[in-house]
Amino acid sequence: MSDKRYRVSADIGGTFTDLVFYDQVTGQYKAGKTLTTPKNLSDAVMNGIGAEIKDFSDIDFFVHGTTSGLNAFLERKGARVALMMTKGFRDVYEIARGNRPPMFDMRYRKPEPLLHPCDCFEVDERLLTDGREYRPVDRDSVKAAAEEIRKGDYTSVAVCLINAYENPAHELEVEKLLGEFLPGVPVSLSHRIAHEWREYERTSSTVINAYIAPIVQKYLELLEGRMRDRNFHKNVHIMQSGGGVITAGMAKEIPIQTLMSGPVGGAVGNQTYSRLLGYPNLIGVDMGGTSYDVSMIVDGHPDISNEVYLEGFPILVPMVNIHTIGAGGGSIAWIEAGGLRVGPSSAGAEPGPACYGRGGKNPTITDANVVLGHLDPDGFLGGGMKLDKEAAIEAMRTVAEPLNMTVEELAQGICEIADAKMADAIRQLTIRKGIDPREFVLVAFGGAGPMHACTTADELEIKRVLVPEMPGTFSAWGMLQSDIRQDLSRTYQHSLSKADASEVAEKFDEMMEEAMQLLRRQNITEEQAQFIRSADLRYIGQEYTVRVNFGPGPIDDGAMEQVKKSFHEQHLQIYGFNNPEGEVESVNLRLVGLGVLDKIPKQKAQQLCTETPKPERAQRALFKGVAYTANIYQRENLLPGQTFMGPAIVEELTSTTVVPPNWRVTIDPYNSMMITRED
Repeated sequence: MSDKRYRVSADIGGTFTDLVFYDQVTGQYKAGKTLTTPKNLSDAVMNGIGAEIKDFSDIDFFVHGTTSGLNAFLERKGARVALMMTKGFRDVYEIARGNRPPMFDMRYRKPEPLLHPCDCFEVDERLLTDGREYRPVDRDSVKAAAEEIRKGDYTSVAVCLINAYENPAHELEVEKLLGEFLPGVPVSLSHRIAHEWREYERTSSTVINAYIAPIVQKYLELLEGRMRDRNFHKNVHIMQSGGGVITAGMAKEIPIQTLMSGPVGGAVGNQTYSRLLGYPNLIGVDMGGTSYDVSMIVDGHPDISNEVYLEGFPILVPMVNIHTIGAGGGSIAWIEAGGLRVGPSSAGAEPGPACYGRGGKNPTITDANVVLGHLDPDGFLGGGMKLDKEAAIEAMRTVAEPLNMTVEELAQGICEIADAKMADAIRQLTIRKGIDPREFVLVAFGGAGPMHACTTADELEIKRVLVPEMPGTFSAWGMLQSDIRQDLSRTYQHSLSKADASEVAEKFDEMMEEAMQLLRRQNITEEQAQFIRSADLRYIGQEYTVRVNFGPGPIDDGAMEQVKKSFHEQHLQIYGFNNPEGEVESVNLRLVGLGVLDKIPKQKAQQLCTETPKPERAQRALFKGVAYTANIYQRENLLPGQTFMGPAIVEELTSTTVVPPNWRVTIDPYNSMMITRED
C-alpha cells in the first residue's frame, strides 16, 4: 500500500459538488458535499477537499469529473474556431447531412453550427482513399490560411483533411507548419479525435474538440496549479465519457473525451455493483439539483455508443449512453396556458429552492417534497442544513392560487409530473429499444434520486429499487472504481468472407502498440495493461452496425468465423431477426486499452442483524393524497439484515430516501437498501 493516506474523487453538479474520501489507514469511505461555485468550479473542489484534508501531500490518488467542456458547449461559450479542410471540401461542415431526425416535427430546425463558412480555410493537398499521396501539402497554402486565421483572432484550429483516417501524415505536417506560423494556438487533428471514415461526422467531432479545447485546458491547468500549490504532486485524473479515466495531461490534448465526465461516474459505480451483487441488468437514475440522468448496465457492462448526438451534432467518440432531462430537485414549477409545468429551468445553487432560505421565491420539486412531508426540515444533509417549510409553502401559493389548488394538491401534482417525466426518460433507453424495464433493478442515487425512486418505479412496474451506500455521492464513488482507458479505432470495410485474418491481426497489433504508448504516458506498465478487441459489423446493405467482441486468443480464420457467429446471435437479440446466410461486413475495428488501477472493494458484513430497527421519530406525510404517519430512520443506524416497511423516510448526509406504503426495505450485507414492492 502507498505511504499516502487518501484516495479522493470529486464530482461537480449543478447545485452541489460531491466528494468521496477513502482512508487507506482506517479502510473507511467518507462522503463530503459543498455548494458548487459557478463562477469558478475549481473553488468548490478545493473547498471540499480542504475541509477534510489539510495537507494535500497525503493524497495518493485524485480523480475529478469536470463539466467545464460540456458547459462551454451547451452555453455556446466556446472558442472561436478556424476549420482547415482539403481544397475543394470546405463546405463539408456546412452541408452536413440531409436527413431530418424528427421526421414529423414541423418546427424542426437544424442546430446552429459552431462555425460559419467564412471560418473555413482550404489546404492544397490530397490523399487517395487507400491513404496514398496524390498531392503533397502545399506549404504556401497553409501559410496563407494561417495569416487569415491570425487576422481573424481565432483561438483554436480544427484540421480535418480528406482520407486522414487512412493516413495521418498530411495532418501531422499541417500541425507542424501551424506550430511555426501560429505558435501557442491549440490545434485539433481529426485522426486523433476520430480515426474513422464519414467526413461530416469526423469533422463535427474535431470542431467540437477545438471549440472546447481552450476552456478545458485553462480549467485543468488552473486546477493542477492549485493542487500543486497545496502540495499535491501526483497526476490529476479526469473521468472520461467512455467510462474510464485519463490524466489531465491527456484530457488537455483531447478534451472532447471529457464531455460527459460527471454523469459517467454513476455508470461505472453501477457496473461495480452489478459485479458485487450479481445483478446483470441495472437502470441507474441520478437525480441532482438540476438534471435527471439515466444510464444502463446490460449483462454486466455499461451501455456504450461509439457515435452519439449532442445538441444535434454527431460525435465519433465512445460515450456511455446517458439520457438527461431537466428534472432535478431545483426544477421550478410554473404555469403555461393554464396548466402546471415542471422544469427544465432550475433554481440551481444560488438562490436554490425556497426552502433553502437563500431568497428563492419559485416553487421547486424539493419544496414540494417538504410540503408533502417527504423531507424532514430538521434532518436535511444529516441535520447540517435546516429547511424553511414556511418559505416552501409561500412559494407554492404563488402557483397554487392561480390554479385554484391547495398547496398540498399542488405539491402532489408537481411530484407526479416529475415522476412521469422521469419514467419517460427511462423509457427512452429501454422500451423504445425493445428492452423491458421490468427485468431490471432500478438503482437510485444523487441527492434527490432516492426520494423519487419508488414512485418512478411504480410508473414502470419495476418492483426492485436499490439505494447504494452514500447515494448522494455515488457518482464520485464510482470514479474511484475506474481504470485508465484508451479507445482506438481503424476503419476496415471488408466482407468477412473475403477478409484476411492476418491483416486484421496486424491492424489490432498496430492499435495495441499505440494504446500501450498512451498508457505508458500515464504510468501504466505492461503488467497492468489489458486489451479488448471488437469490430463494428453489419449485413451488406445496412447502415447501422453491431459491435461484436473478439475472443482472447489469436485472430485467425477460426476467430473470424466465431465473431461472425456472434454477430448473427446479437443481431437476433437486438432486432428480433437475423440472416445466418447473409453476407457480413466489417466497418471499423476497435480496441480498448485498459490500465488496471488499484481499487478498494466494499467489505461484506459477516453477521446479519435480525432485530427490527427503531425509528428516531415520525412525521405526517402525504402519498397520493392520503395522509400517513411516516417513520424516520437514520441510515447510519441501520444494520445489514434489518428490514422494515414503508411509509418511511431514511435520512443521511448525502441524500434522503422516501419509502411509500407497501414497499419493504431490507439492508443487504454491503449496507445497500433493497426496496421491494409488496403487492
